[in-house]
Amino acid sequence: MINKQIKKILLDHENPIMISSENVATVRGENSLIHAMMILSNVGYSSIPVVDNQHHLLGTASIPNIVEGIKDQVCYNWDLLGEKTVEEIVCRDYSTCLEGSDIEEIMRNLIDHNYVSVVDENNVFKGIITRKTIMQKMNHLIHEIDNHFELIPKEDLLYAKHQAI
Repeated sequence: MINKQIKKILLDHENPIMISSENVATVRGENSLIHAMMILSNVGYSSIPVVDNQHHLLGTASIPNIVEGIKDQVCYNWDLLGEKTVEEIVCRDYSTCLEGSDIEEIMRNLIDHNYVSVVDENNVFKGIITRKTIMQKMNHLIHEIDNHFELIPKEDLLYAKHQAI
């Protein structure tokens, strides 16, 4: 369980942990694989969220998914990049959380994923929380904790209590 004071610093509202969907590169299920590949190469992400026309989260797309999607038994059919859609290769094994999820759950998901997609109760894509953002928050906390708290080891407190008796 994360200490409530530490959680308060991590969830500082001046610097939110979620990157809003308006600021996240996404692709639609009906986009071609070549379109998704261009988006991925331009933004430098390892994967990007895939959404439908109503912005419901369908999954993620990555270069490995795309390459696997154009592979036949012996070789790669590069012509399929313009013919196949993202919906045909979308990865449905991805990490999500609901808006307002506990920071502990988010951090557990970020152990195995570069980002967690945030959705509402109707699975509408709201944004992402990245491992990088959490690491930046942790770095800030580590360097600033002495400005907020006086940290005293428990054994020192127990010793002081014992001396007072």
